[in-house]
Amino acid sequence: MQIIHRIANNDPSLTELDLKNDTIGNAEAEALAKALKTNQTLTTLDLSCNKIGHKGATAIATALKTNQTLTSL
Repeated sequence: MQIIHRIANNDPSLTELDLKNDTIGNAEAEALAKALKTNQTLTTLDLSCNKIGHKGATAIATALKTNQTLTSL
């Protein structure tokens, strides 16, 4: 996903991201989580209605422990 690259590189134009109904599964969620750990620009992220399981959700939760800017998930 090109969007993961933008998140990881703190793209200043990317502050809100709607990935609702985007068939994101565990692998994509884990990649997203890795990018979120260092991201400092994204404030809003919608992941509703995806196929994220326990493993992906755990990865995102762990990333949120270090992410200081995401305020709406």
